[in-house]
Amino acid sequence: MLAPAQVAEVQRLLAEKRLSQRAVARLTRISRGTVAAIASGRRPDYPSRVDDAEEEPPGPPQRCPECGGLVYMPCRLCRARKMRANHPPAKPPIAEPDERPRLELRREHQIRYEEVHAWRRQAMGTVPIFAAPGGLPRKRV
Repeated sequence: MLAPAQVAEVQRLLAEKRLSQRAVARLTRISRGTVAAIASGRRPDYPSRVDDAEEEPPGPPQRCPECGGLVYMPCRLCRARKMRANHPPAKPPIAEPDERPRLELRREHQIRYEEVHAWRRQAMGTVPIFAAPGGLPRKRV
């Protein structure tokens, strides 16, 4: 996305009519197609995503007193960390370990599930959550 200042520069160079579109594209390092769209008015005027004041940083980078990073002040990392601290992400609810999974199975599959579940409970004393089905007795139908 082009900054509004770049679009204005292309428009200024095209308005002078001293350079071709190809030369303007080479000079500004913008594609020839984009320069042609700006010249013909086909390119919509996109709103700026950042404030004009934030486009060019004021002065050289400085060490942030909070995080120690070499940044343009004010430090965006510190600002993002403060925002995250004020609004932590919501944690998904944790399922109870005793809770059996709720499955919607066809009747024949439900019967087999109950058989395997009962066998595991009897053989192992508990039902492992991620148990491999190997070694289970299989009822031939």
